[in-house]
Amino acid sequence: MIVVKKIVRRDKEKTKQKLINAVGRLLRKEGFHAIKINKVAETAGVGKKLIYDYFNGLNGLIKAYLTQVDFWNKEQEYFQKDTNNFTSNISKEMMFSLMKNDFEYLEKSIEIQKIILWGISVKNKTINALIEQREEFGKNVFKLTDKDFDGSSVDFRAINAIFVSAIYYMVLHAKTNGVTLCEIDVATEEGKQRIFNTMRQIFDWSYEEGQFSKT
Repeated sequence: MIVVKKIVRRDKEKTKQKLINAVGRLLRKEGFHAIKINKVAETAGVGKKLIYDYFNGLNGLIKAYLTQVDFWNKEQEYFQKDTNNFTSNISKEMMFSLMKNDFEYLEKSIEIQKIILWGISVKNKTINALIEQREEFGKNVFKLTDKDFDGSSVDFRAINAIFVSAIYYMVLHAKTNGVTLCEIDVATEEGKQRIFNTMRQIFDWSYEEGQFSKT
């Protein structure tokens, strides 16, 4: 009896992953407009009733998919596993690495590129919930960086908002249009290195000014 339950559970998990993978395939090939319940079920090769049984509908399935692929969700899981990182200190180097890794992850992932476009093109409560999760992660990070900037002239949240926005635009611009931006080709290693070097400079300036201008 126990063996049968294990097999059923394993088959259920395989089917759930098939459905999650089907969302990704459709997103990569056809875009977010193709994410419809019948099409997802057909792509996964299973009955659409299972989407309701396993995920309580399409929004639940989309949420499960986004949880697996979103960069910031992965980073949050990493920090939560490494309790010392998330409760003691976030260094300048860690902040730089977060932004650099975000750039590289977005550049490599067609799915994440589509998700970003999805999020800024149409209102979707599941995407909004993901954005709120990202904001919660950011809130916890900024609580730890506040010690470096409280009482200074540096608005560290605004600096990071500019970074995130710039990363999204640069990558999507390069992938969509394939042309330079301010005479920099961010699709090349040389171009990316110029961007990363400047990101590091801005972080250096921010932390230096944060210490210098504290009242």
